[in-house]
Amino acid sequence: MPVSNFTADQYVRAAQKPQRSYYKGTYPISKKDKVKLDLWMSNQFESLPQPSSNEAKEMGVVPSFPYKEVPIYGDTADILALNYHGVLGALLTPENVSEMVETTGIRYHAWVAAKQVLEEFPQSLAETFYVKHALRHFLFRLGLAMLDSCPGQVVIFIDSRFYESKDAMVDEARALIGLFDGADVRRWRVVITLPATEEGIRAAHELTNKYSICIHLSMVTSLAHACACIEAGATMLSMNVGPILQWFEKKDGDELDYPIAPGHPGIKTIQSCINYIRQHSLNTSLLAVDIRNWYELKQLNGVDAAALDQKQLDQIPMHGLTTWLPEIMEDHEFSPAYRCACEAKYPSDFLNHERGMAMALSAEDRSLMSSVVYVRLGQNKVFMEQIEDVIRKEVRDRLHLDTFDLHPTLYRRKKKELLMDEDANQTRRDQSLKEPISEPPINLEDYAKGGPKENSMTYTLIQACRLLGTL
Repeated sequence: MPVSNFTADQYVRAAQKPQRSYYKGTYPISKKDKVKLDLWMSNQFESLPQPSSNEAKEMGVVPSFPYKEVPIYGDTADILALNYHGVLGALLTPENVSEMVETTGIRYHAWVAAKQVLEEFPQSLAETFYVKHALRHFLFRLGLAMLDSCPGQVVIFIDSRFYESKDAMVDEARALIGLFDGADVRRWRVVITLPATEEGIRAAHELTNKYSICIHLSMVTSLAHACACIEAGATMLSMNVGPILQWFEKKDGDELDYPIAPGHPGIKTIQSCINYIRQHSLNTSLLAVDIRNWYELKQLNGVDAAALDQKQLDQIPMHGLTTWLPEIMEDHEFSPAYRCACEAKYPSDFLNHERGMAMALSAEDRSLMSSVVYVRLGQNKVFMEQIEDVIRKEVRDRLHLDTFDLHPTLYRRKKKELLMDEDANQTRRDQSLKEPISEPPINLEDYAKGGPKENSMTYTLIQACRLLGTL
């Protein structure tokens, strides 16, 4: 291996601590630029020891490539868009499904779901029973279609209107994952979304530890909130970047002019959660959703995954996302996000708090949680009602079809009419046997006068024989 004239410490200061102006954040990158960046970084770190060695740990050396690719999840229910952009996974939400539930491709799965449920339960039951099971089968069928379009995980939701009942969320998640198990889908490929309310976090703890189901807790708003979700064993957390930043910008009813920069309190909140996960090497990944613009994403270092809607995917065709590790920043150890992550307790003990998880949060965290989580839950309720209306219509159409009495002149006749016709036919057959058709006797005098009469049966037979040439 060639050795440079510079010492290792000089390399660490020069290459490990690049300036923020360029090497920072998460941003789209083309395959060509990614190759160039890999080649440049390999030359910069050629004389450094391996990051796993003791010497590297003493020097504080980061990996030779202090950045990583960010998995992209398609925040859309458009299967064609997912196939076209080649995303790793899909994020299904009540919002993006309700937007496309009236399209032919998505409506087909609702029709199949209603058909399967009515065939499985042919006895007459309440309409609400059929709608509930058809909605579950609809999400299952839609999830299977997404699995065929993405090589990675599919994040699928259950009815978010159960957010106040832990038992209801547990039962619904188990029933949904049971359908995927029956279709021989591997557990790691299906992630069930639960809202990050107190009941949702407790449901996630039970589903993860007792039933080995991968759980995604959505709408995480603060570091303490994230600690509670991690304590529950969630596979994935999602933070709504736009609403969190907007809450700080409109805090206390005033329109505050915060520049979109690392000093933004919303950016600091999200970055502290990322640093907390990285410092303790946790198996939980953080997903950035509801990104308003690319500049917001550029301020976040070390993001595990990002969910992009169809419009954002169209803006970066044939591109991926890359993110720089927060440890390489020259002021990383002095940043507020790093200090917050260091001060947070690990492991946390929010779920065992005597007054409940919500009361263990600070007043600011509770206010942020109420503003983001419960507002979004209200919106999701409207979206779920729109989806349920479509499912209910398909169920009613199927019930009407199964009980519809077709018009007797087209396909089948009523039983009473068929019996009457059968009796009439039998009467006619009996009469034909009892009263055979008799031919009147031939009058010889008619032959003497020129043959039989024209209206007689004999005359008709004679004329027919003449035409055939037999007479």
